[in-house]
Amino acid sequence: MLKIAVIGCTGRMGQLILREINQNPNVDVSGALTRSGSPFVDQDVGTLIGEASLNLAITDTPEKAFHNANVVIDFSRPESIDTSLQEILKQQKPYVVCVTGLSDSQKANLEKASQKVPVLIAPNTSLGIALLRKLAILAAERLGSSYDVSILEMHHRHKSDAPSGTSLSIAQALSTIDHLKQNAPPYPSRSPRPDNIIECAVLRGGSITGDHCVIFAGEKDVITLEHRTLDRALFAQGAIKAAQWLFGKPPGLYSMDDVVGI
Repeated sequence: MLKIAVIGCTGRMGQLILREINQNPNVDVSGALTRSGSPFVDQDVGTLIGEASLNLAITDTPEKAFHNANVVIDFSRPESIDTSLQEILKQQKPYVVCVTGLSDSQKANLEKASQKVPVLIAPNTSLGIALLRKLAILAAERLGSSYDVSILEMHHRHKSDAPSGTSLSIAQALSTIDHLKQNAPPYPSRSPRPDNIIECAVLRGGSITGDHCVIFAGEKDVITLEHRTLDRALFAQGAIKAAQWLFGKPPGLYSMDDVVGI
């Protein structure tokens, strides 16, 4: 049975993935890490998620949280990732990073760490989003520069980063195509629109889990590729699949594309 430690265990996604792990017969929770000084420290993980006691206490010490884990999944915030990464490297643990809003220096540190441990960066753990990226690349290649490419995304009103990590990952994938190559993240809407850029529009409102559209607008038709998340549990299940896939892999930098095999 694969043993998983969860960073950011008291957050919305952290609690959800703990529930999904607890209900999955093939994985087990071996550690639960929260921020230093959290009122949840020393509380039983089962109590946190409304289940029977798991005889596992929440901790704010990375060394203790990771000790028995085969893989570590991180659903925390960017400000905590540097401390976690130090212990990941010390204990040589495979690392699934589901944190969004990472800085360039943090991404560089993760890439450097991947030379020593397997690191999978997944701002969105949906298998459907991985497929959306591939379909978007295929469409951009076939349609060519005569179609303007835009990414439209909407999330709940409390989401802190904009554009979303998912939108950025789609834009990064599209920017590998010659006529869309650029050095910057997706541009906000501009008028008149410059040629051969990836436009990005961001909406925030309500409790929307995550909607992403890639729009190809031509002179005589419009093609839209869309992914809608109906249940946040999708992300937790995808993260577990990513952890199962990553265990036993050699050091390297991986993504959900590798998990899906496309």
